[in-house]
Amino acid sequence: MIAYLAKRNFHEPIIWEGDLNDDCTANWAGLMLRAEWIDEDHWWWCVYDMLDEDEIQIDSSNEYEESFIGGKIAREKAEEISKKYLKNKIIEGALNFDNYKTSNLIYDLKVLQVSPIQTMLFLNKNLNIELSQAKDLVFDSEHWEGLRESSERLTQEFLNAGAELADEVEYVDGEVVSLTFDLTKDKSKPINSNDDSFWSKMKAKFKI
Repeated sequence: MIAYLAKRNFHEPIIWEGDLNDDCTANWAGLMLRAEWIDEDHWWWCVYDMLDEDEIQIDSSNEYEESFIGGKIAREKAEEISKKYLKNKIIEGALNFDNYKTSNLIYDLKVLQVSPIQTMLFLNKNLNIELSQAKDLVFDSEHWEGLRESSERLTQEFLNAGAELADEVEYVDGEVVSLTFDLTKDKSKPINSNDDSFWSKMKAKFKI
C-alpha cells in the first residue's frame, strides 16, 4: 500500500499544462488527463492510467451521450473521474493495507473525497474494525475535526423536534435522549395518508 501511494501522489494539486483554450494535459497521481477543443463549444476529454502495464483508458467523453460544453467543464469532469478511479481502487480493497497507519488512511480517503460514512464502512470491511470503533476513529481524527460535534448537534436537534410528536420521551440532564412512538395508533387511516404523518411533521420542522 505504501509503495502504491508513493507512486500515486494524489496529495499534489492537479495542474493543467498547454493551451487551456485548445488542447491541454495534466499528469497527476500516475494518471494522464487530457482535454481538447473539438468544434464550436464542444470539448473532448479522456483519462489514462499511465502506471498500468497497458496504460489503460479509464474513461472519456466518448462514453457519454451528453456534450461537454467549454474547456472548464471538460477538465472538471476529467478530474472528477480521476479521483473517483483512485478512490474506488482503495474502497474495493484491491490493495494491501499491512503496516499502514489508520490515521494516514483516513486522511488519504478524505483527499479522494470519500465521505465519513464510507470511511467508517471501509475500516469495518477491509480492516475488520468494529463499526463503533471505526466511528470513533473517524470522529476523533484530526482530519475530520468538528465532525463529532456537528453529528451530535444534528442528532439532538432531531430528538428535540421529535419530542413534540413522540408518545414517550426520556430526558437525561434536561436533554432528550430517547423517543418512543406507538405505531399501532391510527390503524384505521389509509397507508398513503401522509398529511399528518410523523415524517411529514418532521420535514416541516426541518424545512426539508
